[in-house]
Amino acid sequence: MPLSRTLHALRPRRLKHQLVGMVSALLVLALSLLGGYTAHEQTQVAQQAVERATGDLARNVAVASANLILTDSLDGLEELALRSADVAEIRSLMVTDAKGRVLSQVRRGGEGALRSVYDTALPSGVQLPAQEVLGEAGLVLQHEKLIEAWHPVRAGQLIGWVRVEHGTEALREVRWRIWRNTAVVAVLAVAVCATLLVLFLRQPMAALSRARAFAKEMVDVKGRLLPQAGGPLEVVELTESLNEASMLMCQQMILLEHNMGELQWQQAQLAEQNDQLGAIFRLSPDGLVTFDRQGQVRFVNQAFLRLTGLREDEVVQLSEAALGERLQAVARQGPTFAGLSAVFEDVSETRREVLLEVAGERRRVLSLTGQCSASGAVSRVLYVCDVTRQHTLDEMKSEFLSMAAHELRTPMVSIFGFTELMLKREMSAEQRQDLLGRIYRHSQSMVAILNELLDLARIEARRGQDFVFEDSDLSEVVLPVLRDYQPPDGREPPQVSAAPGPMPVHVDRHKLQQAVLNIVSNAYKYSPEGGPVEVRFLLAGPSDGPQRFGVAIEDHGMGLSADHVAHLGERFFRADKSGNIAGTGLGVSIVKELMGLMGGRMQVVSALGQGTTVTLWL
Repeated sequence: MPLSRTLHALRPRRLKHQLVGMVSALLVLALSLLGGYTAHEQTQVAQQAVERATGDLARNVAVASANLILTDSLDGLEELALRSADVAEIRSLMVTDAKGRVLSQVRRGGEGALRSVYDTALPSGVQLPAQEVLGEAGLVLQHEKLIEAWHPVRAGQLIGWVRVEHGTEALREVRWRIWRNTAVVAVLAVAVCATLLVLFLRQPMAALSRARAFAKEMVDVKGRLLPQAGGPLEVVELTESLNEASMLMCQQMILLEHNMGELQWQQAQLAEQNDQLGAIFRLSPDGLVTFDRQGQVRFVNQAFLRLTGLREDEVVQLSEAALGERLQAVARQGPTFAGLSAVFEDVSETRREVLLEVAGERRRVLSLTGQCSASGAVSRVLYVCDVTRQHTLDEMKSEFLSMAAHELRTPMVSIFGFTELMLKREMSAEQRQDLLGRIYRHSQSMVAILNELLDLARIEARRGQDFVFEDSDLSEVVLPVLRDYQPPDGREPPQVSAAPGPMPVHVDRHKLQQAVLNIVSNAYKYSPEGGPVEVRFLLAGPSDGPQRFGVAIEDHGMGLSADHVAHLGERFFRADKSGNIAGTGLGVSIVKELMGLMGGRMQVVSALGQGTTVTLWL
């Protein structure tokens, strides 16, 4: 006879027998549930106690290590870590700074002894938690074989982290002991009540099996509900609870995915901002130096190193005074460097500028300004700018003003003296005519100086907007200027070579004639000993491609040195500083500006004592 039928035949028909059997079955079930519940609860209580102890240990170490981190006391941190980790279940204890650099770390070896680990990098697989996840109370994470606790170290702001690893061997021992005792009792009870339990709990256990399988797959079912089944009220309530938990978990998963997307977007935005700031600091032409709260250099960009000629390892971690000494060492002999103390003196009221002239083959003048901060990780910021060009221009302008004043004063004094002489003395008509001629010539000199100043100012203001461009032949533009030019007394007119052919150009006719006239005048002016002034028309480029046309004006005068050629065309620059040759130093600058606005360029070839050739290319 099948066993099921046998059991069915042996089932008591009386109510009390059924109740006895039911009580016996419930006893076995109660023992099993009690054992499982006891194991679960005691394990949970023990685990919570371990988690609280681990979190408390991390918090206490974080509080105790704050001053040690601020004072950079690594020995104190190591002693604190060794003392705090002197518990058998503590596997490791680590203290890092805010950026994750390990300041102190102790680990328990296989033999159970604590040892210090001197490695500033985070262990493999360990990452700093996000502050928004960590919060003020710290974070405790449960892993398979250990409990991990993180706690921030704060001193007004985040300055470090404490991480504690607590082993779970004791928890597993407690769990094993409870289950062992429960198993002994359960085996005895099951041996007596197994048959009754199998028959009586067949339907409830099937429902529980379905619920258990549903619970295991709850993360993947994404809101699917478990079908309702008949049976005890507890099974029905369990089914309803699992369905409710499934819906809640689905909602939480949706919310979690949304929050993760927001977090990733914010991280991407932050990374982009960091990249932009890093690019600004790296590519900025101005130097930047930051000091930490201890007054030591924390960061320098490449522009500062390039401007000062220093290396990064020579600057980082230096104090303000030491950095000032390094800058003093690279300064040129002569100009006095006021030092960094002058840069940051009364910087809250006015940003004082201190100049530093760096020694080297090429002159380099740097402007140093500073900014102080009362709070934050950065206490001071030093800005360094290259102001060599501005200072050079200022010096050239000062020199020009002195020269222009001298040039204008000389004819003005003559005009004033001759006028006073004519007013106070009786003189013949011939004498009066002679004085008037002199006054006229000096007035022409003053007008020439003022016209050059006005021409340069007009060019700078309009930048070619008043140019009237037209298609012309270069020789037809230049030859009228040469025919009308009146050379100085005793000098021959320019010797002009014929053009090699048509030379079409698109220029402002009058502006190009002005440029040619300035160069021809300079050719005669800077060849006072005489000699011919030659003018040639040139072609450049392939015959079957785009060509450039030029007019070359050559003299056989005093010539220019290589240094003078390099500066020729700069405003206010004069090769002759003796004052024997009249001029303002603006004529060649005007030519260079005009040629650039017409799409051309000026080429200068010269040798000292042999003459100069200026070619205007279009």
